[in-house]
Amino acid sequence: MVQNGTWEWLLEGFKLDLETQVKNNTVEYYYGRIRSFVRWATGEGQLTDPRLVGKRDIQAFFHHLTHTPDVVVANNGTRRKFRRGDNYAWHYYRCLKRFFTWMVEEEHFLEQSPMDGIRMKAPKDPPVEPWRPEHINLMFDVIKHSWRTATTERQRMLAARNEAVLSFFLESFVRLEELTSLEVADVYLEKKRALVKKGKMGKGRWVGFGPQTKKALWRYLGLRSSLADHGALWITEEGRPLTKHGIQEIFRRLKRDAGLQHVRGSVHKLRHTGATISLKHTHDMKGLRLLLGHSTLAMTERYTQFIEVEDALKAYDQNGPLDWIAG
Repeated sequence: MVQNGTWEWLLEGFKLDLETQVKNNTVEYYYGRIRSFVRWATGEGQLTDPRLVGKRDIQAFFHHLTHTPDVVVANNGTRRKFRRGDNYAWHYYRCLKRFFTWMVEEEHFLEQSPMDGIRMKAPKDPPVEPWRPEHINLMFDVIKHSWRTATTERQRMLAARNEAVLSFFLESFVRLEELTSLEVADVYLEKKRALVKKGKMGKGRWVGFGPQTKKALWRYLGLRSSLADHGALWITEEGRPLTKHGIQEIFRRLKRDAGLQHVRGSVHKLRHTGATISLKHTHDMKGLRLLLGHSTLAMTERYTQFIEVEDALKAYDQNGPLDWIAG
């Protein structure tokens, strides 16, 4: 049994509290950084009692983060030092702020947070670099070749699926997990709409797609129907539901076959690309925020003011990002 009041006890309680509020990746984001702070506090900081942490200790930790160089050893044995900047420290700042607030408000372990009076500005997000039109076209060329050379129904299904996945991801702006969780019943071909039942933080929303994606989905669904007996929209060659790792692997192979291994970017970059193209043509940041599922405009400004979601979706009634790329 972990002793009450120790760092280990507090770490365990903080993690348990996080697990009731956020997803696993976010839990690790906060917990991992607090764990690093505790290692410093009990080592270099000589703070074995959590109650003794003060403002000066927090400042000393930030100084340690930004002034202690990391050593990287290259393949040839060369040792290189580099310093971590304020952007690196910011992530620890927000984690520590949440941790000590939890200690004060939830556990009543402290009367006052040592973070009080410490201010750090959030770093500006780097600009989102979308896929270039020629990159998108190269990936679609790979899929078209697979379709033309397919000799079995399963091969045609896979080619049609890959085209539909790439098209839908690009035009609907969904996240990877949202794409993976879609069911056949969530797609309304005639309306060129799809229902994301559970997005980030459990929020649902409608998304749209253009005529080219509608055609790709129609072709894929026709071939899918005889290979699966469940409701998942995306399936494997064996007819099982496709996982997010499966979609990532599809995209990795598309990049490889298109000769784009040297270009940085994962499948998630398609979401950024579609959003960037849409903003360029509609000039509607507020509508884009609704379609992306962002809670604030500040989150959308990286891609990019004032219409309702149905008005934003009407942009797809005639064209979509794929048509704009081609045009």
